[in-house]
Amino acid sequence: MPADVMFVGIAPGRFGGDRTGVPFSGDRSGRMLREMIRRAGLRRVFITNLVRCNPRDAAGRNRDPSAREIANCRDHLMRELEMVHPRIVVCLGRIAWRELVGRDAAFDPHSAKAVLRDGATYVAIYHPGYVIRGAYPVRAYARDFARLARLIDSASCKPQS
Repeated sequence: MPADVMFVGIAPGRFGGDRTGVPFSGDRSGRMLREMIRRAGLRRVFITNLVRCNPRDAAGRNRDPSAREIANCRDHLMRELEMVHPRIVVCLGRIAWRELVGRDAAFDPHSAKAVLRDGATYVAIYHPGYVIRGAYPVRAYARDFARLARLIDSASCKPQS
């Protein structure tokens, strides 16, 4: 099940992946992500999250996972990375970036600077929910995915380490 690119989000949404069992499906974030993947012509993608279960606050709304919840699911995510062996790992949002790349690398989707770690190239892109809330323009998001497609094309010409 190797893939050229692996998208890593935060957690399944309560109306999406938590219900369907498929990351980024059944909700607006999933539709946005999959539409951007389609528009950019990306193939051989794998989509996952840092955690497997939807973390909810006392009112039942989505919340960010705690450090403990992330740690509980870390082995599963590491096995997925080993199995998928992506050339490029796209961190969807600051939390995924921090957990996979580390706190020493700034989360800056505007700069488009990739980070090489453990034989893979890590790229920061905003989470689709951020775009849906209007905090980042859809047009700019589509441009970011087009840039990602160019990066994947250039990476496919290089031997994988």
